[in-house]
Amino acid sequence: MASAFNIDGKVVSIGDRVSIVGVVTAVGTGSDPNVTIQPPLSASTFVATAQDIRTVEGISNGGSQGNQVTVGNDCTTTGLVTAISGSGNTASLTVQLTQSGNSITVPAGACHSDNV
Repeated sequence: MASAFNIDGKVVSIGDRVSIVGVVTAVGTGSDPNVTIQPPLSASTFVATAQDIRTVEGISNGGSQGNQVTVGNDCTTTGLVTAISGSGNTASLTVQLTQSGNSITVPAGACHSDNV
């Protein structure tokens, strides 16, 4: 059976907690705006809420509320792997985001896994 591999070359499994790296490409408006993120190894983007992400230029440890969320900034999004399609570092992971509960799809090679 083929396996999905994370950014560190480790196997990713259903049920693993992952940290998804990416770059902010668009920011909405409001108190918890939608943030569009492009992960590495993908031309596609996904949308998370500001509370779902952590930014490099943050001033607090919580969600991005109160932190700098600017197009071009690196960010991290956390969640739980609920499904895997394909193999290698380009396998598609379906991830339920920790804060909002939204479901997104990202390449395995865009993630660090907490369970390995």
